[in-house]
Amino acid sequence: MKMKSIPIYCLIILFLIAMSLSGCEKISQMIPSDTISTVKVGVIQPSGLAPSFTKGAKLAKTQINDNGGLLGMQVEFIVMDNQEMRDFPDPAESVRIAKTLIMDEGVVAILGPLLSTNSTQVGPVVTELKTPIITGSSGHKVTSTGDYVFIAVAPSSGQGATTAQFAIDLNELNAKTAATIRQEGDVYSNAVADAFEVNFQKLGGDVVTTEFYPHGSRNFDTQLTRINMLSPDVLLIAGFIPEVPLLAARARELGIKATFIGTNAWDIPDELFSVLDDNTPLDGAFFTRDFSIESPDAAPFVQAYTELYMEPPNGPASWGYDAMSLLGIAITNAGSLDPTEIRDALTKITDYQGASTISHFDENRHPVKSLLLHTIRDGQIVLYKKVDP
Repeated sequence: MKMKSIPIYCLIILFLIAMSLSGCEKISQMIPSDTISTVKVGVIQPSGLAPSFTKGAKLAKTQINDNGGLLGMQVEFIVMDNQEMRDFPDPAESVRIAKTLIMDEGVVAILGPLLSTNSTQVGPVVTELKTPIITGSSGHKVTSTGDYVFIAVAPSSGQGATTAQFAIDLNELNAKTAATIRQEGDVYSNAVADAFEVNFQKLGGDVVTTEFYPHGSRNFDTQLTRINMLSPDVLLIAGFIPEVPLLAARARELGIKATFIGTNAWDIPDELFSVLDDNTPLDGAFFTRDFSIESPDAAPFVQAYTELYMEPPNGPASWGYDAMSLLGIAITNAGSLDPTEIRDALTKITDYQGASTISHFDENRHPVKSLLLHTIRDGQIVLYKKVDP
């Protein structure tokens, strides 16, 4: 039987229908499906160290979601613990978590880790997977591990330079000699102590000794005895809690009269003052922060955090809040969840005001912000002075 030919107009109609269906399919790919109905953000939070970092980030997330979310979607956190039962957050576990968050959970960015020793291991991984990360670390070498790595904290280089200048200033401590003690093998502890020593010597001071102690140590007599013999004017304690107050107490017991200088690793007041029965050894110490509850600019953050958690925020809380707030601004400005576009948008943020004030990110993706020198007086942390960048 002879087949009838199909009229040309019918072929045209069939072609247009096929093209229409193809176009619908492409459009549907651009509209978020149920599997990407939220903006997923990963958080690497150690269970035993500064939980306020995640609390601060959650406050920022809540504020963003209450204002309509990002690109019409709510922000969802996926929080993973890189410490668990360990004494200290683990670099290898941090790397495993970063891979899981990106490859399995599909996050668009990561907040954390807190420690520079962990962040330096995570940096190459997130950069290879092209996912931006805003860490709560301040080691100035952290961002050198990859182009997708940012820090929300004033870098250790700035902390070291500021405390060195303060120590040697004729109108401040007028120190001629200094000693430093730091945690062996820790990226941040060594970075901030190195920066202090380099700047103190450039300004004409003499660093009489550099001492190290292993993580978890409770006996510092060998190091402190050497320091005591050299009688430095100032002693930089570049460590973490609980070692910091234990070091300070033992130093005073051994007769060390140097003024103690600290870093933003001291900035967890509840923990800092809970180690010793008597915190008198800490009185008269100075340390750097990049956030203060006394700052008028931080008042909206301080009020919101205190109302939500019934306690005042500390340094890590401010870092978490700023990290999530900055990420929200970048996603909004990018108008996209593409990680590379988010990364590029982060580099362009200027004049940010949140828990802290950030002028911009410099070429190393460090935040350009003021440092605040605080002193400890009668067991209380008191703002001493603001140092602009």
